[in-house]
Amino acid sequence: MKDGKWLEPRYTSKEIFEKDYPKMDFSGMEVKCPGCKNPVPLNRKSNALKLAGWCKQCNRAVHI
Repeated sequence: MKDGKWLEPRYTSKEIFEKDYPKMDFSGMEVKCPGCKNPVPLNRKSNALKLAGWCKQCNRAVHI
């Protein structure tokens, strides 16, 4: 499993993150959260087709 990186700019809430990454993608991979090292599924896709996920424990967006 690859190590993830924090998504910049930092999203202050999951609702704002979901507006920028509106599409669901359940075929995405999992990465390790850079903070807590838990697996985070990259299940959100932006209009530019970039993948990202939300770490529930750290409350931050993660990408590759």
